[in-house]
Amino acid sequence: MTMLFEWLAAEFSTPLNAVAQIVGFFPLIITFFTFLPNDRRYVIGSKAVSDLLWAIHFFLLGEVVGGAINAVNTARNVVFSQKHRKWASRTYIPIVFCVLTVFASLIRWQEWYSFLPMVGSLLAVLGFWCSDVRRIRLFNFPAVILWLAYGLLAGSISAVICNTIAILSILLATGKEYRQKRIERSRKEVNE
Repeated sequence: MTMLFEWLAAEFSTPLNAVAQIVGFFPLIITFFTFLPNDRRYVIGSKAVSDLLWAIHFFLLGEVVGGAINAVNTARNVVFSQKHRKWASRTYIPIVFCVLTVFASLIRWQEWYSFLPMVGSLLAVLGFWCSDVRRIRLFNFPAVILWLAYGLLAGSISAVICNTIAILSILLATGKEYRQKRIERSRKEVNE
């Protein structure tokens, strides 16, 4: 328990770190509700707001890779939310965001763990490009785990908590969907 308090004290040791940690807590509420609905545009719109706040958070922490990737993610989500429009539905769009994600990662590679958000965001590009919310959750589950590990290594208390919440949100939504399908199957069997 003492180690936890020492770690927390270190993460709030300077005014800039304290502001960074506080900014990082705002996306927590957004993240909990992000993956629950079955509305693709809601999921992606919520994620855009969340990623913008994460970009600010990581830049304030001095974690340039995390900040840059989240800035790319914000743009990605804005474009992907418009996938119903012809200009945003081109097949090269996800490729562009994969290249931008890799570029944002490599331009200011800081530590070996800079690899984690890059791979997580590449998975998220594939997920958020999908039209089916179930697939969005499927691709984002490992992505969130990678971001959780990055948050731990980067010293982001809020990223650790937030990604834990995102994991729970994905599991909760998946469980709810599975339960609904079982109920529907049972009803069909009864009616037949």
